[in-house]
Amino acid sequence: MNIYWKLQSVNQTDELEIDSKEYNLYREHFKKDYETRELMTMQETVEHYRLNAWKNPLFSRIFSLSVAIVEDNIVKIIYYTGVEKDLIQTFLNTLKKDRFKEYTVTHFGAEYILPYLGTRIDKNKIRTSIPSGLLYKGLRPWNLQGFCVRDYYSGAGNYKNNLKESVDEFTYYKSGKLEELKNSAVDEIYTLVNVHRLMTGEEIVTDVTCSELFVESVEEVKPINFLALLWESQAMTLEVRAGLEKQLKKKKLTKRDREIVREIILGVYCQNDFINNAQDSKATIEKKTKEVDNFLATI
Repeated sequence: MNIYWKLQSVNQTDELEIDSKEYNLYREHFKKDYETRELMTMQETVEHYRLNAWKNPLFSRIFSLSVAIVEDNIVKIIYYTGVEKDLIQTFLNTLKKDRFKEYTVTHFGAEYILPYLGTRIDKNKIRTSIPSGLLYKGLRPWNLQGFCVRDYYSGAGNYKNNLKESVDEFTYYKSGKLEELKNSAVDEIYTLVNVHRLMTGEEIVTDVTCSELFVESVEEVKPINFLALLWESQAMTLEVRAGLEKQLKKKKLTKRDREIVREIILGVYCQNDFINNAQDSKATIEKKTKEVDNFLATI
């Protein structure tokens, strides 16, 4: 199973101001002649920025992020817009969902899109674990966990003819043609899905649905600590049981594993705080111990 994605970038600044920090950094970065270190003129810098900044992660930002899966023989696409940091966090939260844990992250052009996203994650100071399908730092191309369609072009027959040419997305954005911008993203990710399916011997999917969502104030979705929940609730609720069961079934437990798990759960579940006079009675401890033993018997 695969989860497909693409992003659209636009210039960091809609109108580059002369002598601004962005202007000076850009002019220094893209010299007119690198051997002589000659800088572009003011007009050349502004024009170069207008035409090219959206391609560089240091001088652009993510405007939209699209995600697609194939379900019930339908390509289901979500087109996200919003502040860049919220877009990135939404994407990371999506990939971390249990539903998508076994999905392969699939994209076009890993050598560009992964470093681009990684740079924007760093620029937005997002500190979180990165899903394996997006990891690239220090890895060789053959060690990447995602699937890059471009890497499979050699010997891929006529699949290349099915790909749309890249669009200067900033031109759409600058002209206020946001519907065209969205349609471009939908067309590209739809094509990506079907090119990949052809490469893997699957039939093309023609039915498409697309939802557009504006995201804001997105927080990192962190895994629930079910032991902490058990301690707070002091009850083996259905939520606690289901959460612990899911975590414990990820590997086959040895006899020693079970003993350690039992000690940990009982240590959290049974109250034994002499200082604050929060102690379970002997009968309560016996009751809780039986609950835990009965629960572990089902694992």
